[in-house]
Amino acid sequence: MFNFLTRRKKQERAFDPRQEVERLSEISPPSAVISLVREDGKHGENDDLGRAFFLRRDKKLYTEGTCIYITTPDNLKIARDQGLNSRLLSLQFFNRRVPYRLECRVVGRFRLLPEVVETLDFSAKAAFKLSLSGHIRKQDKRQFYRYTLKNYGDSRIPITTHIAFDAFIKATSREFPAEGAPPTLITDLQIRPFRTGAAQQPFTTRDAINLFRDTMLKKQPHERSVAVTKVHRDESTGALRRKDEQLLLGDISILGLEMESLRDVLYLKKSAKAALKKGKDNPYSLHPGAKILTNYVHDRKYYQMVCEVMEARTQNEVVRPLEFPVEEPGLGIDLIDYSVGGCLIEGSPELLKFLLGDKCPARVDQENDFSGSFWEKAFEELRRPMVHLTVFPKQHFPDALKRFQPELPFKIRIIGQIVR
Repeated sequence: MFNFLTRRKKQERAFDPRQEVERLSEISPPSAVISLVREDGKHGENDDLGRAFFLRRDKKLYTEGTCIYITTPDNLKIARDQGLNSRLLSLQFFNRRVPYRLECRVVGRFRLLPEVVETLDFSAKAAFKLSLSGHIRKQDKRQFYRYTLKNYGDSRIPITTHIAFDAFIKATSREFPAEGAPPTLITDLQIRPFRTGAAQQPFTTRDAINLFRDTMLKKQPHERSVAVTKVHRDESTGALRRKDEQLLLGDISILGLEMESLRDVLYLKKSAKAALKKGKDNPYSLHPGAKILTNYVHDRKYYQMVCEVMEARTQNEVVRPLEFPVEEPGLGIDLIDYSVGGCLIEGSPELLKFLLGDKCPARVDQENDFSGSFWEKAFEELRRPMVHLTVFPKQHFPDALKRFQPELPFKIRIIGQIVR
């Protein structure tokens, strides 16, 4: 089992230009960012030649033996073309969101014959002929998986179906420091919601119950439940006290919604976790006076309501609301993929207006390019503030896989930074 201590290190395979051309044809990138490779290994602004497209025939890379052809890079002037013969170029491109790099030697710039131009997928009068001089190398350094929720029509990317998320973003009053790490304990963070709740009448328990009942009765009987969370506090008086712990009691059904109650209370079915334990105090048990958080979703809107336990019975719990149901106030966004290192979200003019505020241009709705020095400064501004991200897990496990379904909280809140 310890043969890894004595076995030889994996040797790099020998360079075969024909195999690399075949591999490049399988990847089939449409274009690449071209840059000059200096002999001293240094890189300057003048070395970026811009984007170039690979010549294609019948939707496949146009090759000639061990050589490929690219169009003239965007930033290259015709007068400088002749000085690239025998120079080494670096081609950078993406495949399935993974960056690759390939080094090629310039054979020359040639005018294409008319009979060749007619067979190409797009018209090009001249092209650079390149010979491959190295392996196609991955530039990705990640050591974790990314789980994709939207693939934009690319069937080669598998979609995560068992666990998905609805996500909402909110702005905050804090910014990340220009240098160094942020503080580990933040006590003065204020959340700036995307929408503010409508002005409501003074709170009464009866009105809160009626509002909650009206929403629940619109759902199917088997869907009339709430996710209950109990906040467990350390009641000891010692100097060292444990931090508050949120205990997940699970999805609990609401009882008696269709009957008119003589009391201003709600009846919850007892959680399966609150079973009596002989000689032990079950932390999942509810006691009169305890505060609980109830969360539920209807019509893709998420609500939270704080309740107080009035009675703890054998089969059910009697609770009363302490506030009106509060809808999630963040801006709804779409998650494209996620991992332990972060998540990729879909941008929109609405998101830019919300996060940039007064610094967002007035014509952002008509913008299609998002390039230029102004947008570079705007995107730098996006990296400064701390953003509050709330995600709501949605699990879809068929009966055959139910035993693998994990227990997740109703919502997960994260303080993050836009980095790219």
